[in-house]
Amino acid sequence: MNRQLKFLFFSVFFLITSAVNATHIVGGEMNYRYLGGNIYEVTLTVYRDCYNGQAPFDNPAIVAVYSPNGSLISTISVAQNPSQHVPNAINTPCLVPPTNVCYEVANYIFTTPLPPRAGGYILAYQRCCRNNTIVNLANVQGTGATYMATIPDPAFATNNSNPVFTNWPPTFICKDAPFTFDHSATDLDGDSIAYELSIPLLGGSISTPVPNPPSSPPYTQVTYLNPYGLGNVLGGVPMEINSVSGKLTATPNSLGQFVYGVVAKEYRNGIFISETRRDFQVNVVPCPNITVASIFSPTIACGSLDAHFINTSYNAATYSWTFGDPTTTNDISSLKHPVYSYPDTGDYMATLVAYSGINPACNDTARGLVHVYPVFMTNFGVTNVHCSPSFTFNDQSYGIGGTPTFWAWSFGDNSTTSDQNTQHTYDIPGTYNVTLICSTDSACTDTVVKRITVLQNPIATFLPSLDTCTFKLSLRNISLFGANYRWDFGDGIQGYTRQNPHQYLLPGSYDVTLMVQTDSFCVDTSKITISIPPLPEADFTYSVPTCDSVVTFLNDSRNASSWKWEFGDGETSSAFEPIHTYGLSGNVPVTFSSISDFGCKTTLAKDIYFISYKEVAFTPFEDSCSGLVSFFDVTPNASGYLWDFGDEESSTLKNPVHQYKKNESFQIKLTLNGESECVSRLTKPFKNEIPLGELLYVPNTFTPNGDGINDHFTISVFRPCSIYSLIIYNRWGQKIVESDDAVNSNWDGTYHGEQCQNDLYVYILKGNGKERKGYINLMR
Repeated sequence: MNRQLKFLFFSVFFLITSAVNATHIVGGEMNYRYLGGNIYEVTLTVYRDCYNGQAPFDNPAIVAVYSPNGSLISTISVAQNPSQHVPNAINTPCLVPPTNVCYEVANYIFTTPLPPRAGGYILAYQRCCRNNTIVNLANVQGTGATYMATIPDPAFATNNSNPVFTNWPPTFICKDAPFTFDHSATDLDGDSIAYELSIPLLGGSISTPVPNPPSSPPYTQVTYLNPYGLGNVLGGVPMEINSVSGKLTATPNSLGQFVYGVVAKEYRNGIFISETRRDFQVNVVPCPNITVASIFSPTIACGSLDAHFINTSYNAATYSWTFGDPTTTNDISSLKHPVYSYPDTGDYMATLVAYSGINPACNDTARGLVHVYPVFMTNFGVTNVHCSPSFTFNDQSYGIGGTPTFWAWSFGDNSTTSDQNTQHTYDIPGTYNVTLICSTDSACTDTVVKRITVLQNPIATFLPSLDTCTFKLSLRNISLFGANYRWDFGDGIQGYTRQNPHQYLLPGSYDVTLMVQTDSFCVDTSKITISIPPLPEADFTYSVPTCDSVVTFLNDSRNASSWKWEFGDGETSSAFEPIHTYGLSGNVPVTFSSISDFGCKTTLAKDIYFISYKEVAFTPFEDSCSGLVSFFDVTPNASGYLWDFGDEESSTLKNPVHQYKKNESFQIKLTLNGESECVSRLTKPFKNEIPLGELLYVPNTFTPNGDGINDHFTISVFRPCSIYSLIIYNRWGQKIVESDDAVNSNWDGTYHGEQCQNDLYVYILKGNGKERKGYINLMR
């Protein structure tokens, strides 16, 4: 059965719809052709419902040119070319084409300059609305359409023309009948084309049916009404499209009007550059009496002489096949899906007669081409640098009866390409199944799957922490996926543990390198340069004039930026070379610290020696109780003291204590800094008196009667040598009086303001390491 538009199964479709609610958009597409000199010829094709639709074609149509980010570049008004009817064609005596289905198609053709532009261009036309009776769309009231085309970024393609669909789609198809239509397209540039089903785009609204300008991209898709969707556009056997041939198939099982979309994507050198989108409204109608003979054609046998025939006929009772084998008359079959073995490779014409079970006049005949090809084998080679995530895949497919013309690679990580030979870089390590589907110009297809392993590379990284004062390097290894580690510290020393601290011996600049290795011997390295500054060196000299105490310090330190001097007399300085005046003399311990910019400190302790002239002075003092002579106001900070007490005894202490043995006058002489040129001497007379001793008087009775005579208990001490404490108790052991200074206190015979009774009381005196007890008689 010959079908000019390559579709099957048409029937009368009685549409019950309200003309008041009907609109007119049923489909459309947009194409462009590069003419040279940055000039493009653009063709907008729009289909309208001329039976139910109320709105005519726009004249003019408004086409907008946008940048990909949605910036409007220009708006173009395009006049309509004369429209024409899309025929409701059917080639069977058992079915009359419907008279209440009417589609018109109109073209809008214009040229426009579009110079190369980063990101390319988006051309768009929008119109509302689609028919309200559409079955598979949600919110169909006010649902419009967008027809668009994309001109690619010149970085991907220049001088491009997008694919053009070859055939007009059919206006109606039959319920429950297999439907086949050739949706293939051609490309002027010879780019490869892949076909997909697509979801149509929204555009326009009831309030703004003809947007001027059309809205900016991106565009929203229509919403399919549940249970319809991209995998169930018509109901029944799902609609599918062959990605290589563009052949669309479906077997709908529901009546009504349905909208579907098809996209032809073009690739150049394996890179997607543009596409042509088409959407269309098709009417599914009942076809109870029609018998249709249909062969899925061409039937292709690859690498085998056995041809398997797929019978897609409709409403047939029986079948008669003739397989077109010229070598025999026995190439016949009555099976629905026969298999026939041809004698050799080549092309044959098979004939199928589908017999109606109702009316012999409705029998139908179809013819289909059969291609029997030699074996075709898909194969490919894989090359990879060890541990690299990049793989090179080389097509090694071969066959006698055809040259490979189609390649579909699937790398197992949702990435694909149609290049013959390709390279792919994986983002994630793991095992992947790489699939190559290859076909020839004979349409023979073969598939091969190979498994590859993308090794996990280690990630070498570490954080150093350097103590510049101790030359100790601490390392925090934060590498990933490592099994083995090797450190090179740049000083000839290596380490092999994950965390490997290191002690340097000398200052300098060192390259610290970490090599990380996995179990699969994949390696990564990381290198950091560290600098260890030299430590500060502390040293100094000093100078001081003869018999002087003003010392000048000379700083001989190195690698330091600050200093601290501790002069040994409690004073400090942070000057570079301080001058310090001492009150000391002789050996003086000086501590000197040199501090670097990094806070490192080196300390040197060194004695300095000098003798300064001191004017001798002293004052003797004799204790009247002990007879010991002490010396006060002695000249401080001399380097040496020599005492001559005048009684053939001497001392070298600064503040000696001496006891004379008899009453006599003595000459006391003090010599400072003896045996030096800074000597100083002083002689003073001293008269010694041996102490007479202490006299202590404690009364045993007192009369506190207020007559002014003997009213207080008082202790008297003559030539005192100690301070006494006093405690007085009554006969019951109750403490009545307590004083730390018994001489300067007295008791008036009261306790807490009340007079004590006449009685005997006990006292205790403590002082000079001794204790004395006695009784007191209180009488009034």
